[in-house]
Amino acid sequence: MYLRFLALVSVTVLLSNCANMNKSDCLTADWQLIGFEDGSLGENESHVAQHRKDCSEHGVTPDLALYRQGHFEGSKQFCTTTNGFNRGLKGKEYKRNCPQQFEEAFLSGFTDGQHLYSLKKVLNQRANELEDAYKELDWLEHTIAEKSEVMIADGLNRDQRIVVRDEISEHQEQQRFLYSVLHELKQEFENASLAYEQAKREFSQY
Repeated sequence: MYLRFLALVSVTVLLSNCANMNKSDCLTADWQLIGFEDGSLGENESHVAQHRKDCSEHGVTPDLALYRQGHFEGSKQFCTTTNGFNRGLKGKEYKRNCPQQFEEAFLSGFTDGQHLYSLKKVLNQRANELEDAYKELDWLEHTIAEKSEVMIADGLNRDQRIVVRDEISEHQEQQRFLYSVLHELKQEFENASLAYEQAKREFSQY
């Protein structure tokens, strides 16, 4: 019954331990609840050292036994396969906070989440590379057109026209290079997209 109470209370005070504990917090501390909150947030049991430091100046010492009891119960909520997957998918780190009996289940999901996260990261990178190439090609086409108009306009002497001509030539060389690698960039994007979608289907049970 008490653990059910802890679960309900933690919803409203889940973030209370993000800041240092003040005198009032220390004097009224429910160490089992604090341990539960830390465990459910994925904090290592050693996080109690921070509470000990915060409260020492107020003459309060954490009840380690109660804290550990609460932390264990909170870890039950944190150290699930599904939560492991969600944290891995977000690129979060694992602080090795899960008790041994829960760690295997958590890491099973965490590893899958990390794998999908890495595939999404590669996909985003390939998409950005392809987008950058198209943007550069658009810019080159626009710039070449502008400089071509400048070169045939009145008011330029021979030397100035040569400079503009060379600039156009340089841009055209860049344009040819981008077109030469465009197919490869498209293929890499398609491969990354395929790998990501396949992994999403593989991990759809989460």
